[in-house]
Amino acid sequence: MAIDRQESPYRRGNRYDRLPIPMVEEHCIPVDAGAVQLVVESRRLTNEIIQGTYDDHVDAGIPFDDFGATLHVCGTADGLEHLRFDCFENEPHYHYIEQTRGANTVVRIDELAVGDPIEFSLACVEHHLPDMLRHCGVAGLADEVAGRPDAVSTAVAEVRELMRKARAPAA
Repeated sequence: MAIDRQESPYRRGNRYDRLPIPMVEEHCIPVDAGAVQLVVESRRLTNEIIQGTYDDHVDAGIPFDDFGATLHVCGTADGLEHLRFDCFENEPHYHYIEQTRGANTVVRIDELAVGDPIEFSLACVEHHLPDMLRHCGVAGLADEVAGRPDAVSTAVAEVRELMRKARAPAA
């Protein structure tokens, strides 16, 4: 009998039937990477921001205030975000975003096992981006990225510096 991954305690992450909180455009710097655009944001996330975005959010009394560098992976042609890496100070994580379903899966980055969340995120983008995009349901975009890996690799060097600068909390 096959087990549904979403029901398994060992599933890939927590799936939500909603899109993540939108990026704050004025905190973003886009970098062209061929079929995708890598967008770096200095991001702060608080309970107030979460509640302002999701009316039904219940914080269960747990205060949330975190910040850090975020990397958004967007399709150049459609402008939609498909992956997000929140390299936050306290709770680093990434999102597989399924735009067609209006859903996303959040996966915790275990910095004890993988080291610096920024370096982990950049390695994912540089070495696993096509597979990760396929998991988001955008196989055509994944094929385009796989056809020009040099475009992503070239952009990663610039993005690395921007991510390091974006570590400071956004105002």
